[in-house]
Amino acid sequence: MADQEIKKTDKKPSVFGRFGKWYRELKSEVKKIVWPTKEQTLNNTGVVLACCLVVGVFIWIVDAVLNLGVAGLISLF
Repeated sequence: MADQEIKKTDKKPSVFGRFGKWYRELKSEVKKIVWPTKEQTLNNTGVVLACCLVVGVFIWIVDAVLNLGVAGLISLF
């Protein structure tokens, strides 16, 4: 008898009930977001661009050196 009562109360909420709960939780999580300031965004963008430039130059140099090495090996044979 007690098992039947537990089964009745453990029913899954309706689709609209689950959506409403999800939406309420979403709103509470969005309120916790801390957005960066304009200065932080510009600073982070500058760091990313500088890192991309450094890595790009490094890859370009490695490619040029390896290209010269392969061309030298090919000319030997």
